[in-house]
Amino acid sequence: MLFAIGTRVRFRYTGETGSITAMLEDGMLQVRLDSDPDFEIPAFEEDLQRDEMAEPLSAGAKFVQGKMEKLPEAPPRRELRIPYQILKPKGLQLVFEPMPGRDGTVTRYKSWLLNDTSHEFLFEFDLFTQNRDILSIDEKISTHAALELGDILYDDLNEGLEAWISVQRLTTAGPDTAIEHSHKIRPKQFFNNLHTVPFLNLPAHHFVLLDSFEPVAKPETEEDLKNYTRQKARKPKSTGNSNSRPFSSFNVEEFARFEPEIDLHVEKLLPGHNRIDKGEILRLQMVHFQQFLDKAIRLGAPRVFVIHGVGEGKLRDSIAAALRSNPHVVKFKNEFHHKYGYGATEVVLE
Repeated sequence: MLFAIGTRVRFRYTGETGSITAMLEDGMLQVRLDSDPDFEIPAFEEDLQRDEMAEPLSAGAKFVQGKMEKLPEAPPRRELRIPYQILKPKGLQLVFEPMPGRDGTVTRYKSWLLNDTSHEFLFEFDLFTQNRDILSIDEKISTHAALELGDILYDDLNEGLEAWISVQRLTTAGPDTAIEHSHKIRPKQFFNNLHTVPFLNLPAHHFVLLDSFEPVAKPETEEDLKNYTRQKARKPKSTGNSNSRPFSSFNVEEFARFEPEIDLHVEKLLPGHNRIDKGEILRLQMVHFQQFLDKAIRLGAPRVFVIHGVGEGKLRDSIAAALRSNPHVVKFKNEFHHKYGYGATEVVLE
């Protein structure tokens, strides 16, 4: 254990500082933030580092907000250029390079985005599991190049690893229409795809993400537009309530008034909640959550936040189970957010 109660720490990715106040289960620690002394959040040990500029917090010590020290910038990602022309390009490819430790055991993989085409691309890339968001990148990749993305852990392969990418081909007329693709990576598929990757010239696990980049043709005539609209329009999901009123996917006014977040704290939903047992409270919260999610899907909201708090985690887990079974959910994550801490789940909808 690298930390103890009272140790001063800094979050690796946000730079926020605080002090450890409790040791939790599953390798997690409770951290009281300097920026808000009344706010404590759980954090994984691997997401923290010692704050060498501060002394351990003594019992009863008061917080004094100081100036945030400027953290060193992360080194730029390596981009390797392919020194020769690829005769039969495969497209944009995701490559995982095994990184053996001193004993030869592989505990992590370095991920690369490989572009063997003659096009440059702007891209957004997310790599995530059911439990954590591993990488989130918004960059450009050159022609005939391999761009270093970051590392994943061996254990991530057992947690529902998935990659999502949105690319825009750069042309003389500007960026093309964005093309999106999601790819679920299962352990068996991962290990069966080990071979020597061209250009990198090393054995790695290899997946083709996109091999075609032509934008989808837009409807040209009024009749084409009607057919296109009929094909793309979403049918409202039935809630089982005969009194419910379906929302139109193209109701601009309704969409403009829609708030893309919901606070499920029971005091926000129902006055006099102290007289209700926990089971009924959870049922009530899930009803409000499902109504909110259905409305977001019908209106075509791209992203919403569900505020559930930290607590015992029962509401968070119930929400996660519902999201996993919803075909309209592209991905969701419950990680530290500057506004919500760990008390909210971000949901990306198709």
